[in-house]
This record gives sequence, C-alpha cells and structure tokens, in this order.
Amino acid sequence: MPFLDFSALDLKDFRPGIKSWAQIGEYLIMAVMTIDAGREDPGHSHPFDQTGLVLDGNFSLTIGEEQQSLRPGQGYFIPAGVHHAWSVTAGPVKIVDISSKTLGA
Repeated sequence: MPFLDFSALDLKDFRPGIKSWAQIGEYLIMAVMTIDAGREDPGHSHPFDQTGLVLDGNFSLTIGEEQQSLRPGQGYFIPAGVHHAWSVTAGPVKIVDISSKTLGA
C-alpha cells in the first residue's frame, strides 16, 4: 500500500476516545488517529524517534520543557528518550504519526 488517502482510511477503535489505522513496516510505523475532546496522555518517553502532522483540529503537545498548541498543517518531532505529553481540549483532532521501530520490536 504505497499511496494513501488520509480522508478515506477505515479507522478502528484503538483506546477509549481514540480511533486508529496503522501501517507497520520493517523500520517504521505510520498511524493515522482521531482523538476525541477530553483525551490526554500525562506523559511518557520511549527509545525511538517520533514525528507527526496535524490534519484536522487542534491539540496541545509538550515535548521536554516546550509546550505548543498545534493546528492543521503543523507538525512535531520528538527525539528518542524525550518526555512528552498531549491533550485534546476541543476535538476531535486527526493526526498522522510516524515512529521508528526499536530493534527487536
């Protein structure tokens, strides 16, 4: 599946308030997610890089000590090992998120 129409993907329930579609390759994972208002992740880190782009809606993202509200057309890059958190106050938000796979994953 080398080409995608982000507006036509069949997103499935992933977690409460989050629907997702993912393509998992040998080295990368690409996920498209919709996240409902009121959802948040208080923070975590992981041993791989992560990057993404907001397609629709707005959400607040904290990467390390920096916090920003992102809107469509804006993106983010989270280096491996950096603590990050997010919240969606007015939703839903739709993002495309890409991360590298860890060795042995």
